[in-house]
Amino acid sequence: MNREQRRRLKKQNKGNEQLAEKVEQFGHRPNNCSACFEPFDAKSKEHAMTWRVVVYEDPIRVSLFCPKCIERTKEFIDEHTE
Repeated sequence: MNREQRRRLKKQNKGNEQLAEKVEQFGHRPNNCSACFEPFDAKSKEHAMTWRVVVYEDPIRVSLFCPKCIERTKEFIDEHTE
């Protein structure tokens, strides 16, 4: 294996390491909405597609938001940006 191939492999693995780190942090997500405490059903496809997970890097903190809270936040931001 030459130097170019080793460098390419190292770059590919770096992306995989970052992805693995994000997946690990997802395991630390709460079981309910961080704003209104509505329960999150991890087995529901609808919940998985509509709820938002926010990961803060420093310090590492994972937050989970339901669609209602996301919509309220968007409305609040729209009202105050005008």
